[in-house]
Amino acid sequence: MSSNRTLVQLEGVNGDWFTLSGPGMGAEGVILGTDVEGIFDAPVKTIWTEHAHQIGASYAGMRHLRRDIVFGVWIGKEAADSWQANDSRWRKAWAYDRDCKLWVETEESGRRYLKVRLGEQPQFKPEKDPNILQSGRVLMTAIAGDPWWYEEADQTDTWVLESGTTGTGFVTVTNPTDQEMWLRWILQGGARWTLPDYSHGDNRFRRAEVDAARRVQMPLQGPGQTFLVNTDPHEDQLRDANGSQVWSLMNGVTYNYPIPAYTSAMQLPVSVTNATAGVGAQVLCKRTWSRPWGLE
Repeated sequence: MSSNRTLVQLEGVNGDWFTLSGPGMGAEGVILGTDVEGIFDAPVKTIWTEHAHQIGASYAGMRHLRRDIVFGVWIGKEAADSWQANDSRWRKAWAYDRDCKLWVETEESGRRYLKVRLGEQPQFKPEKDPNILQSGRVLMTAIAGDPWWYEEADQTDTWVLESGTTGTGFVTVTNPTDQEMWLRWILQGGARWTLPDYSHGDNRFRRAEVDAARRVQMPLQGPGQTFLVNTDPHEDQLRDANGSQVWSLMNGVTYNYPIPAYTSAMQLPVSVTNATAGVGAQVLCKRTWSRPWGLE
């Protein structure tokens, strides 16, 4: 693609793809209009407190809000397909209770996607019969409950116990984004793994120094059992590959710290005991951004 053109595509809930802007735009009969709202910086509301007789106010934090996105598309006749067929195909790609993916690609930043779904019904106000004109403008109002733009693929690294029943190794992680990153792990059993949960200077629990080298010992896994770990405190932090929630085995111990924004490549230690040779631990770095491009 040309370095000066932005590729915008929609991946529908039914697997259909539409190239809305950039190379190949309009091949499916749908073209992105102008005045797109809500896709750039993630919306934020800052929180301030004011006390009696205080001059001004004190900053108390911020909230990341959902995205409300408004944009228009021009739908027309393309090849053998009529306006009506293309309009129907476009509408079937959307849902109120499932996410589409809005993809944006640039030469410098690569591909990122935003999960979106309908916030209200599409608006269509034709001045004349679109079946005669074979074109029409449809106004879309979408919501991204998750405001982050995701990279196309997770970055991963793996360490494998080559021999013996115990061992220690390292995986490499990096976070070049403007947002903190919660690590995910895939742990093979039978084994008992110990994973890092370093504070990286984060003082949210007023334990930045105490937890500078914090590590979490996982429950003993049965032979052939796979643990899926998500360190995000808003998610189930432990389950097995069959979907069972085994979080109770953690006895209340949780992961507390993300990888900070703009963290260069670093090695994190993993260790294992009670293992059979060949078991491994894989780390997955799901990278998110507040914009569809830039901020590297």
